Amino acid sequence: MFWQKIRSGVMYVVAFVSCPCHLPITMPLFLVFLAGTPAAVWITQHSGWVYGILTGIFLLSLALGFVWMGSPDEKAGEVCEPRPNRSISSVSTAKNK
Repeated sequence: MFWQKIRSGVMYVVAFVSCPCHLPITMPLFLVFLAGTPAAVWITQHSGWVYGILTGIFLLSLALGFVWMGSPDEKAGEVCEPRPNRSISSVSTAKNK
């Protein structure tokens, strides 16, 4: 249960970083760290694809965060399966012994 909360928390952080509403701020900051590298050139030339892929990552990580956060709660209200009843003849023979 503890690790599920950590996994979901990591997914929420990934969702926050890749959120489309934050990308106009985070993308230039990310490009500053990559300045002078071929990766920065490729990202600036294909920024539309990068925005689309990061939006997909946002949706996937947000969904996984919700699923992993809700996993323990689904089993909290479950009722155990009833045990099969013993036949009456086996109970009566056990009492006679």
